Amino acid sequence: MMKLMTLKQFEKKSKETLIRFITKQLRKKSRKTLASVAYHMTKAKLPRLKVTKRKALPKPKKKKEKLTKAEKKRRQKKLSALNKWRVAQGMKKIVIK
Repeated sequence: MMKLMTLKQFEKKSKETLIRFITKQLRKKSRKTLASVAYHMTKAKLPRLKVTKRKALPKPKKKKEKLTKAEKKRRQKKLSALNKWRVAQGMKKIVIK
């Protein structure tokens, strides 16, 4: 079983030794794996294609639903109760225009 070597250990070896090591490892690989490695090596040499970013489409605006008189009254009642509590706590009132 082969021990894992660190990068520093590989850097200390001569160029010929490293080439021998790499070719030995490549001989063990399958033909399909070697073909994909060769493809990716040649692909890496090609220049990168410039990608233009597309602007995002504006989001559609939602229409506000009109409240009925009963709903308006209910909301106003809740707001007045909340404002009463806020004033008691020493905070400002919430005003909706």
